[in-house]
This record gives sequence, structure tokens and C-alpha cells, in this order.
Amino acid sequence: MRYLVEDDGYKEALTEVFKNNYINALNFEVSKEASKKGIGFYLIFINEKSQLRMKKMDAESIIPVYSPLLDEFLEAAVRIWTEYDIDGALEAEYADVYDDSNIYHYCCKKGEMEYSLTGGPETHMLSDIPVIVVWNNEDRLGDFEPHISLNDAYDNAQSDTGNDMDYFTDAYLAISGASEIMLESLSGDEGDEEKENRAAKSLRKNRILFLDEKGQAQWLVKQINDAASENYKNRLYKDIFFLSQVPALSDESFAGNLSGVAIKYKLIGLEELAIMKENQFRSAQTKMISIITEYLNTKGNQSWDADTVEQKYDRNFTENLAEMIENAAKLEGVVSKETQLKMMPSDIVSDTAEELERLRREALEEDMLPRVDISGL
Repeated sequence: MRYLVEDDGYKEALTEVFKNNYINALNFEVSKEASKKGIGFYLIFINEKSQLRMKKMDAESIIPVYSPLLDEFLEAAVRIWTEYDIDGALEAEYADVYDDSNIYHYCCKKGEMEYSLTGGPETHMLSDIPVIVVWNNEDRLGDFEPHISLNDAYDNAQSDTGNDMDYFTDAYLAISGASEIMLESLSGDEGDEEKENRAAKSLRKNRILFLDEKGQAQWLVKQINDAASENYKNRLYKDIFFLSQVPALSDESFAGNLSGVAIKYKLIGLEELAIMKENQFRSAQTKMISIITEYLNTKGNQSWDADTVEQKYDRNFTENLAEMIENAAKLEGVVSKETQLKMMPSDIVSDTAEELERLRREALEEDMLPRVDISGL
């Protein structure tokens, strides 16, 4: 994702904060946590150097507390963490409670049954609860959770196929009418019972059975309906992608030179999921930008408005760039130059305002070039 800001001073200050916190990697990790566990968290804090820092927190380490009112705003957040000694034995359990102005530290030492407040509240010096909650969806489910049974069934089917291949590899050769020959071939003075024990050991080692009937030699293998097994796995494979609304990108249907419309049609289910994630992520980013902006305004005596920051989300899949450029060019004279530039791929035009400024400067430079009259030549 990208953050578009028109004010140069505001843009520089935000960029510095995002750069120091490796915002792209941080957003990716929080998004991945939400995709796996249904919910993800940022924790914003000010370090000992008065620098604003953001950290991705494990889903199990944060308890969000919501208001019972209809708007269900975040009323507090609890961070849980533990302390162990050098041998790995539990020393104490801690709980930090965040509200919109303070942090309350609680501790439950080894052998105690309750948490107790340790000292007075600590001011976190931020404008809101410094915990940013990112929901994966309204149900707060991971992407794979509704499809665990299908994944397990496919894994079991593949495992059974691997076991069947081992059965074929470890098959026994049955030779009829040769049991007496085998016993006689075993040298030694022991009786028939000892020879049979030795024959059993030879069976496990050499995988050969000597039977009494004459005239046969065959492999003992398990009869498998391979076609039914493969059909079952193929059906599971297709159902996993169908129900999860994620296309199989390695499928042959994606081969060839597809148009942008055809690609989007195949990815429409995935696009719907992406929009759901984007909506949840956008609200979390709005709160994060608001907290950062209030911090920058207080620190630099500024009056920047967080609502002026535009969040731009780009899909990370292959697009038909030639088609997108062609469609943008066709709108020449129909829409504004800014609208045209917004239709261009992000790897060509990453910042519309900056690109418009470049075009303006180029136009001014072109007007300032001396013009030579060649009509009389």
C-alpha cells in the first residue's frame, strides 16, 4: 500500500516515521498474522529517545476490550506477557492495560493467584489507545479456518497414495511348491521349528514367501482403484479453491496471453476477499495515521490533518499493462490529466500529484526554449 500526501512538510514527516518503522514489512507481518489467526495488532509507543515506534504483536498477546455501546469502539486493550528464569521456569506473569491516556501495569508472581497493580499509571503520551486492531473479516476467522476439513482430507488422500506406493515397493514374491526346498536350504543342525523361525526372518528380510502348492509365482499386492483415488483427490483439490474463492494460479486455464478483463474475471472471487481485507485494514490504518499525526503536531507545533492522507492499495498480481495504458490514452480530452494518470499502473505513475508537477515543469521548460523560424529556408 501507499500513502499519498499533498503537503510536502507533512509528507516528509510521515515518511520519516514510516521509514524508521519499516512500515511495508510491518504492514505485511500484521496482515499475515490477521490472515492466519483472524486478527492482528500494532502497538505504538514512544521509546527512551522520544521516537515513535510501532511493533507487530502476536494475536495471543493482546486482549481488545470493546465498549457495550452500539458503535463498539475500542475502550481498552490488555497486553499479556511472561517472564522466565535462565532455566525456563516461570518467574511472573504481567498484564499491561492501555486506555486512551495511561498504561496500568499488573503483575502476578510465581505462586500468587491474583494480579496486583505495580506502582502508579504511566502516561503513554499518545492521543488514543496505542493498540491498533486489524480484523481479517467480520467473523475474525483466518483465511484457511473454514476449509481445514478439506485440507485435512486432501492431505490424508495424498498420504494414503504414498502408503500404497510403499505397498507396491515392499511387495512379497510368492513361490508355490517351494516351502520344503527353502527349509532344506537352511543349513544347521536345529530342528524344523528353529528352521521355520529362520525362514520367517528370511521372509522379513528378503520379502519372499515359499508356499506348498506347485506351479505358481506371483507378487502379493494390494488391489487399488487408482482412477477412483485420483478422481477423489482432484475433486478435493477443486473444492478447496472453489470454496475459498482463490483461483489455482498454476491451472492451465491461466496459460496464454489473457486480456486484463479475462484475468480480472478469473480473479473476481479473490478480488472480493481482497476488498473485505482492504476495508478492515483501511480503518485500522486511519487510526494509526491519526495517532502519528497528533504526535507529529504536538512535537513540531504543526496543525496537519490526518484526513488529508490518501491510502492507496495496489493488488499484487500480474496485469495487462499495455491494455491499461491504451485505455488511459483513449481518454485524452475526455477527462482531466489527473484522472488519466490515476488509471496508469502504480509502477509507472506512483504519485499522481508528483507526476502532474513534472508535466507542468516540462511544459514550462518547453515554452522557454528559443523558437527558430525556418519558413524562409
